[in-house]
Amino acid sequence: MKKSGIWLLLCVLLISGIGLSLSTGTISLSVEELVAVIRGQGPPANQLVVLDFRLPRMLIAIFAGAGLAVSGYLFQTITHNDLADPGILGINAGAGLTVLFYLGFFTSQTSSSLLPFVACIGSFLAAFLVYFCSKQKERFDPNRLLLSGVAVNAGISALTLIGTIRISQDSYLFVTSWLAGTIWGTTWNHVYVLLPWLFILLPFILFQGKSLEVIGLGDEEAVGLGVPLKKKQLFFLTSAVILAAVSVSVAGSISFIGLIAPHLAKNIVERKNNHALLMTGVIGSLLLLYSDILGRIILANGEMAAGIIVSIVGAPYFIFRLLKNNQSKS
Repeated sequence: MKKSGIWLLLCVLLISGIGLSLSTGTISLSVEELVAVIRGQGPPANQLVVLDFRLPRMLIAIFAGAGLAVSGYLFQTITHNDLADPGILGINAGAGLTVLFYLGFFTSQTSSSLLPFVACIGSFLAAFLVYFCSKQKERFDPNRLLLSGVAVNAGISALTLIGTIRISQDSYLFVTSWLAGTIWGTTWNHVYVLLPWLFILLPFILFQGKSLEVIGLGDEEAVGLGVPLKKKQLFFLTSAVILAAVSVSVAGSISFIGLIAPHLAKNIVERKNNHALLMTGVIGSLLLLYSDILGRIILANGEMAAGIIVSIVGAPYFIFRLLKNNQSKS
């Protein structure tokens, strides 16, 4: 299939996913009812459900999926490791730990407007710890970054497990739901937390796309071609952390999107360029959007967290890539 056909297919899937997301839930809406709401003619109850609850949730799924996917693309390119993912590098775990302590020691209100910012602080602290551990004699080592991320992720996860003993039952249920990857940010305020960062960072990343493409060839090649390697690495890593932090702060702890989406995009485009980067974002949006839809319809009563749906696909894929990498090295 030609690339234009693939882009058309992705657009059709995205439009279909938007319609399904807005019409699927406890109160199911037909196409006619959904169109009436869009025109402002539906019953007040339908308008409330679609415009105040489902529409923000749908936008969170699209934007957070894109943010996590692009973050994974940047991590994989900078570390030259196809297994790099924001969740594996401890970004999600750091956010979960600070959310846990905030609810356990400062407030028990899970609807607090400060929760996204608290989660971002945890992600940044975890990222700083990973970066500090990966530095060796003032030199940045991408391989040590990945190993440090795995270690920090394990340590923070252990602290989170210990911290659950000190919080109330309501807070505990919220934290476990958040860690499972439930899209809890369902208000327009949560959309406003995420949206500015995407619109600010993505144009800058695309503008630096040539440098990112050269870095993907290898550090020595990048230096030889005149790329200021350390400066560019720091910029792309900081951007990756910010995108992952703001995404998980409103969408919950969701892993593997940053692993799967870049691989699919690079296999389609067959190059690490801006086309692959943009396709990565679209594929990430589709993964999280359809996972959220499946989570709402897969159970007769209640819903399954979108992060669990993604993990069902992502965990076997991670093992497959790990085995494939080992075979290629042997």
